[in-house]
Amino acid sequence: MASVGSLRYRSLRDAEALQREFAESPISVLVTLLGEQGGTASLGQLRLWTRQLKLAGECDGTWWAGVPKELDADPRLTKVRRGTQWKLLDLPAEYADVEAAVEADLLSSSASEIPMDSHATAPDGTERAVGPLNEQASKTPMFPGNPAEETEGHDAHTREPSGTDLRLSLEERDRYEAALRRREAVVEELQAERDRLRLRIADLQAERERSDEQADVLRQQVADFSSNLVEVNRRSDALAAKVQRREEELRQVRQGGRAVSQSQLRQARMDGLRVLAAVLAEVADHVVHATDMNGSGAPDALYRRVLTQAAAANVADIGVAGEETDFDPVRHRFLTAGSAERVVVERPGFAWQPGTPQEVVLEPALVRSAEQ
Repeated sequence: MASVGSLRYRSLRDAEALQREFAESPISVLVTLLGEQGGTASLGQLRLWTRQLKLAGECDGTWWAGVPKELDADPRLTKVRRGTQWKLLDLPAEYADVEAAVEADLLSSSASEIPMDSHATAPDGTERAVGPLNEQASKTPMFPGNPAEETEGHDAHTREPSGTDLRLSLEERDRYEAALRRREAVVEELQAERDRLRLRIADLQAERERSDEQADVLRQQVADFSSNLVEVNRRSDALAAKVQRREEELRQVRQGGRAVSQSQLRQARMDGLRVLAAVLAEVADHVVHATDMNGSGAPDALYRRVLTQAAAANVADIGVAGEETDFDPVRHRFLTAGSAERVVVERPGFAWQPGTPQEVVLEPALVRSAEQ
């Protein structure tokens, strides 16, 4: 797993920001990268690492040809290995093990390539290495795990001959192997994180597809609801118009029924009054004849009381027995066929006066000609 804050961590989290920083200050980023990778590197290694971090994709060979001068001028760096590599002067403590592992790898590579040396005695009495050692002394191993070679005119494979035994000690080999294991663990963690990110991306894509399907279903439902709403509104308008027509018809029926009821009530009332008038007429006739027979005034008093009760129903008498008056064809009726301008009332009649100027004759008065 890349340590938090490192360039590799930043390239995984925010590659665009790191690319902008490299474009603005490439030497500063290269120095930081050199420190994170052990503190010592060649130009080819720096180019390889920047390609791995996808920082210098647009930088061509011409741009890289000017980088060594910039690195030489940086006070934080110094040239080592006959000027073919740069070393960070103040290496952070967390990168010390990486630098030790790099140095151990260099010594291991040199020892593995150098066979058993043969020794000869020099004229001054000292021994020096001869044979295969001299043949291999000019070869210098590359940085551990680096496939790149320097192409800027420096001989990266030459080093000074030395008779020192370059074989690694057991402790140095252990440190180097531990550093390699840590680096492998980091690679595995990065690969695992990459796999997790791929799975997460796949899950997000599947979730997006499900969301798209749900959105399509919801859009179809909205379209169906809209269509149903239009149909419901149409039916509602039709029902409202139908109800309005029914209310108008009911109002007309009620008005007609009220008129019919009032007419029927008026007719029934008039029929009842006609019956009352007929009774009154009989009473009046009886009173007239009874008075003629015995000369008593009791029937007349009874008649007047009945007229008083009838007046409460707006029923009044028409004429008085023996009264002479002008003939009215509506209010009068002859006892026998005939006609005359002046008539004498033989029996009073009755009329209904409902409070309007027009009266209703319930029972016309019986009259005879006054000339008889």
